[in-house]
Amino acid sequence: MDWNIKGLACSSSDFDGFEIQSILIDVDGPRLFSAQTRVCTALFMLVDENESSMRFVVVPTDDRMLAKLESGSLTVRAALDQPLLWVLETSHSFCPKNAWRTTLAELPESILPQKGRMLRAHLQPAFRLRAIGEGLSAGTVPASVIRQVVEGASTALRKTAAHVFKEPSKQGRASNSRRRLYDLPVQHFAYNSFEVAFSLPNTQQERLLQDEDDAEMFLIGNTLADAIIRSTGIKDGDSTLETLDIELLEALEKLVPPLSGTVTEFEVGGTILGQADKSFRLDRDTSKHVKRALQSVRNKEEKTTTPEGLVSQMDRDNLSFTLRQTSDNRDHVCAFSSEIFDEVMDAFVHENRVAISGRETLKNGNIDVSILNKVNAD
Repeated sequence: MDWNIKGLACSSSDFDGFEIQSILIDVDGPRLFSAQTRVCTALFMLVDENESSMRFVVVPTDDRMLAKLESGSLTVRAALDQPLLWVLETSHSFCPKNAWRTTLAELPESILPQKGRMLRAHLQPAFRLRAIGEGLSAGTVPASVIRQVVEGASTALRKTAAHVFKEPSKQGRASNSRRRLYDLPVQHFAYNSFEVAFSLPNTQQERLLQDEDDAEMFLIGNTLADAIIRSTGIKDGDSTLETLDIELLEALEKLVPPLSGTVTEFEVGGTILGQADKSFRLDRDTSKHVKRALQSVRNKEEKTTTPEGLVSQMDRDNLSFTLRQTSDNRDHVCAFSSEIFDEVMDAFVHENRVAISGRETLKNGNIDVSILNKVNAD
């Protein structure tokens, strides 16, 4: 233990005879556990040891905090980052020797749990997106940034799923409802920047590799990771991104920061990306290249369209419908956002004729709908 403790030495007697209550990590002895002390119920984490002594970081805890650790809604590091924090030095029989009052910021980075590390491996977020910029702290994050992060993550996964499962070789793997693959439950929010982390649906977090259907998540994640990797390190004049499918470019567009405003970078990570603990940083230079490539591809492959028709064969789970009896005499498979779900549902139920506006893919006639309005009967 060759690191000096920056803090105020205090009496270790408050920890005499502490009683271990719940062991959270046990590797050749308790490593992370709760215990009752004379001061409070506390969380102990072993951070260093030698032949004669052990050092613990100790912070107050309660049943709610322990439940958050167990459920994956709180990282180990966040649990330790509290205003009241001690370093306690004990013998290997847990007899207190010395104690100090300090803060997490004063402790060496090398002894602390990795940022973002959950209590169990299966609790690591499936997908997470973090917005980085000045002023993004608890109580000061604009609603627009929260919406951008939450919707950006969901839309990026949805666009990637659309790319993966439209390929003929993948059609047999697609489930009847793919909404579960991108409309993931929120696992936790984090500040000092603004991050939203998503878990897998229901109990999939533990059985992901054992269920063939759940492997769809890794297929989507790996595809998105490949696109992200290709978007980094691009130089001016490089047209590499223009070889990506338009859905993947639209997915990337949701993961890059705007060219102005509070957010200057996005950090993307998660287990489904298949990159272990690696995270990707996407900055405004990446934004410029992604937006330029997307505009170029759209000019070649899409057009703005405003047909009229009847909404039929609506797929509520996958947010799509078929537009029939159209003004251009073609049936169109249409995708839409959750924001206009009620309007689409109303038109479907009442068989109202509608006018839509959106981007039509030239090669198949599919339309990404942005506006839908009821057509008044004459």
